[in-house]
Amino acid sequence: MSSAGHRTFVRRLGLALALVLPAATSGCNGGGSPSWAADKKAGGETTLRVAVTSLQPRRIERHYSTSGTLRARRSADLVATQAAIVEALLVEEGDLVKEGQPLARLDGRSMTLAANQAGVQLENLERQLERLESVQGGAISAEEIDTQRSAVAEARAALKVSRHQVKLTTVRAPFDGTIVSRKVDIGALATSATALFTLADLRTLELDLHVPELDAATVKSNAQVDIELVDGTKFTAEVIRRAPIVDAATGTVKFTVRASDFPSHAAPGAFARARVLVDMRDAAPSVPRSAVFELEGKPHVYVIEDGKARRRPVELGLSGEEAVEITSGLRSDEVVVADGNAGITEGMPLAAAEPAAAEPAAAPGE
Repeated sequence: MSSAGHRTFVRRLGLALALVLPAATSGCNGGGSPSWAADKKAGGETTLRVAVTSLQPRRIERHYSTSGTLRARRSADLVATQAAIVEALLVEEGDLVKEGQPLARLDGRSMTLAANQAGVQLENLERQLERLESVQGGAISAEEIDTQRSAVAEARAALKVSRHQVKLTTVRAPFDGTIVSRKVDIGALATSATALFTLADLRTLELDLHVPELDAATVKSNAQVDIELVDGTKFTAEVIRRAPIVDAATGTVKFTVRASDFPSHAAPGAFARARVLVDMRDAAPSVPRSAVFELEGKPHVYVIEDGKARRRPVELGLSGEEAVEITSGLRSDEVVVADGNAGITEGMPLAAAEPAAAEPAAAPGE
């Protein structure tokens, strides 16, 4: 190789090393920021920097979660009280109806004829009674007149029954609601065993919650309940009543919750998850749940003493979703490792990690 070629090769090799070495050095810390950092002392001992916390008063809430099926506040299957052919259907599924509104008409010709006949019979009996009462001189006994009066009364009662049966040939809504389903067609035979419509009051939805007996004791009347549908939509309901007994088979107490304000797609039959508050502390001395770990079945935390990790057994109180109450075993001035399950061992050198500095705001257009 000529001297000029050798000099060119050396320059290129130096440039390649200059590009490779900084990249390799920066890759030693990884692409992201770990939950702890390590500092190496002069003696070769490595100190881990970890996130820390302390015993602080926090609001802790414990909820009981369950699931169920939404239902209308009230619903009814409407049937014909007497057998008759369906003559006309006046509403369809999805129609809003008012109490007393006609929903269907049944063939009532036979009932109408029976009512007319009862009316004629009553008129005849009344005329006979008038003639008997008009006879003078005691020719008609009082017993005969009383018998005729009884016959008139029976005829009047029979006429009322016949007229009532005629009214029943028109099926009416018993309350305000929505026609959920229509179950018959015109020309079908309606009987008391076959529902004509299903009517439901959809302005209010209810859900039954079966809460364990221990937790049920702390659920208050009018307590707020968080409801979540399968698509993640949430709304709030309220406890309106509690069953007076405990179900011996399941050990639970039934609570009924009601919601008047809910998403439009929430409907009877929809699956829903419910969460009700069963216990709460306003300012409980506590640490994050992540700080607590179990050792031999007992709760512990790690504290930093003289730069070392020390296991500390603690007594727990109320446990919430994010924090847990510490009733004994920990002082408020002690530094607690925020993640007790981060692979830390007894006596490991530890130090509190410094909070990350905020990144400077980018200049406009950068």
